[in-house]
Amino acid sequence: MLKTIIDNLNKKTWVKNLLKESNLFIVGGSVRDSFLNKQIKDIDLVVEGISFKRIKEILFSFGKVDIVGESFSVIKFKENGTNEYIDIATPRKDRKINNGHKGFEIITDRVNIISDLKRRDFTINSIAINVKTNEILDPFNGINDLKLKLLKATDANAFIEDPLRILRAIGFSARFNFKIEESTLKLMKENSYLIKEISGERILDEFLKIIDKKGNLNIAFDLLKNTNIDEALFNRKICYNFNIKNTDKISFFYLLGIADNMNPEEFFKNRLKGDYNTFKNIKALNNLLKIKNNIEEEKRFEIFKIISKYPDIINSNLIPNDIRLILEKMSNHEIPLSMKDLKINGDDIIILSDNRIKNEKIGMILEKMVKNSLMNNFNWKNKQDSIIFLKNIINIF
Repeated sequence: MLKTIIDNLNKKTWVKNLLKESNLFIVGGSVRDSFLNKQIKDIDLVVEGISFKRIKEILFSFGKVDIVGESFSVIKFKENGTNEYIDIATPRKDRKINNGHKGFEIITDRVNIISDLKRRDFTINSIAINVKTNEILDPFNGINDLKLKLLKATDANAFIEDPLRILRAIGFSARFNFKIEESTLKLMKENSYLIKEISGERILDEFLKIIDKKGNLNIAFDLLKNTNIDEALFNRKICYNFNIKNTDKISFFYLLGIADNMNPEEFFKNRLKGDYNTFKNIKALNNLLKIKNNIEEEKRFEIFKIISKYPDIINSNLIPNDIRLILEKMSNHEIPLSMKDLKINGDDIIILSDNRIKNEKIGMILEKMVKNSLMNNFNWKNKQDSIIFLKNIINIF
């Protein structure tokens, strides 16, 4: 697949113009994924030998040039007639000058491709391919680590430069089922406290990658504990007794929150700065899992109130069997899933009572109708049968 991409690149006029004055390399995840026989989605290029200014001058005639950050020397380039952006950068290296993940200086002057590969996070991401010659540059033996399914930091300062790389290592291990090399694991533990410097949004993004890319959550949770990231996030060791390889986003963040015996939705909102909709769904799942009512009618009604407002949680694989059976009845339309399934509403109550019943009593009658429909005490799928049953309830009031 990568050979086809290289062949196509060599046919492009803007690539030919760059190659007249420089060396051009494919780097990063696309190279790694090609060796793993995974689908390649994004292409990252590094141009060695000419200035950032000169790269912009060459590309300008062939498409849209967006500068991601002048100091990072990264361009997002969209060739005329295409819809896809390619990241194009000059080689760079980082020098630590202060605390925090932003506390370093970007150096691009007289930096070559080898130095650029050295500042990358892991050896499996520190491989480059020369677009013109097809030569593979692998100065840190990343290809061998890919074969061994081993995750190794490219440089001893990798986690000091950006502590988020610790979570990235956990993500790669969970997604690819890679073992983390011992010295790298030691570095992750030693620098785990630096996660406190990282914003919730960046941490959330790494967690979402694990979920979206079907990572093994058993591996992820074990590594959160074994690297002491749990202490950096929760200020103490997490406790958990679940065994679950994969799950949906809502269930994952619920599990992450309860691992520290805390309110899962509050952790998601306050520490990770997560979105409001997911926050509400985590809270709803938390409430659903707390239902312990032994009275069947009341139990179904509690479930109905939650699921009718938050249907996204219905497929969570954390839901216990007794609640799951009720949800299956709702999904199969054996009992109502929401008020929309019923054939009556508040207006029917007002009309049938000749405007005698209003306000909170309407809600009380609707609640009785819902509870009876959940027990199939009348044919709630039929409008006429529903009206007859509603009249009986109205007479009581």
